[in-house]
Amino acid sequence: MEKQTVSTGKTEEHQKLEEYLRTDDVDLRNELLMDYLYIVRRAAVQLRGILKSSVEEEDLINQGVLALMECLERYDGTRGAKFETYAFIRVRGALIDYIRKQDWIPHRTRRLGKQIDQAYMEVANEKLREPSMEEVARHMEMPVEKLDQNIEVMNHSVILSFENVLQDLAAFSMKSEPASMDLSIRPEASLFQKEIRRVLAEAIDTLTEKERLVITLYYYEELKYAQIAEVMGVGESRVCQLHTKAILKLKIKLEEYRKG
Repeated sequence: MEKQTVSTGKTEEHQKLEEYLRTDDVDLRNELLMDYLYIVRRAAVQLRGILKSSVEEEDLINQGVLALMECLERYDGTRGAKFETYAFIRVRGALIDYIRKQDWIPHRTRRLGKQIDQAYMEVANEKLREPSMEEVARHMEMPVEKLDQNIEVMNHSVILSFENVLQDLAAFSMKSEPASMDLSIRPEASLFQKEIRRVLAEAIDTLTEKERLVITLYYYEELKYAQIAEVMGVGESRVCQLHTKAILKLKIKLEEYRKG
């Protein structure tokens, strides 16, 4: 099947991409891999919070490069999406799939995550607002300290689950947007559909001040837990707890939106 050329693009990278899509030149492909390597690195950085010792960031980079090569082979510029946007969504999805396949999340942790998820939703529906940790703990008939400990344990599972929701919504938006869309790969614009951005912004507004600060420092400033702990003057475990609570709240809001 003959490849489609890029519909727009004035930069040197876009010109290279146009030529590569016409010629399949291997040297051009290698140059493009280097030009767009930043897409892989950005996706890996965003997912670093769900890495375990069995999944090093360098492993993600390697997987991302393979996904980027596949993007160069499959990209169709006539569909309207910029290559950068298309590649970022596909690479990020490939990395999430890779992490999931490592199967390092214990079954008990998965089950616990679903139970806490359900408890949040039940209390939220009952109170018609975001519940406090104390209210969720009472609903689950456990001390709030135990709930905090459980949330810390399920940190990686919650983040991976949230990333799956984001990926699904981003893929849906990519399919549903008109061909004239002009997109960016910045994290805050990865959910480029306006309605989804609105829902996410409203969900962030429901977070506590400390939770919003953690989200800002982690996703926008791209700081690690240890660095955030130093900024906030708290322990790293506390940052982990705040992050997990915030992600859990955001995930529930997006799940509610996705389910209509």
